[in-house]
Amino acid sequence: MAKGKFVACVNCRRVYILKELEKERKEKGRENIVCPFCGSVNFTKNFKNVVLIINPEKSKVAQELKIVHPGVYAYRFL
Repeated sequence: MAKGKFVACVNCRRVYILKELEKERKEKGRENIVCPFCGSVNFTKNFKNVVLIINPEKSKVAQELKIVHPGVYAYRFL
């Protein structure tokens, strides 16, 4: 399980390095961290396993998770 260094967007499932999101938040003067992909402000540190989706059109995991763009995603939230 990820502890502290990574967060997953609850809306789009993308996984980010928390430190990078905090840096962007400070640079843009925002109160909350924002998902660069979908714009959500809902994040969690409680996820298990990540998947790297390279070709979503051919990936059964991407189809199962309803992922249409390449990237690193949380496989399961706790």
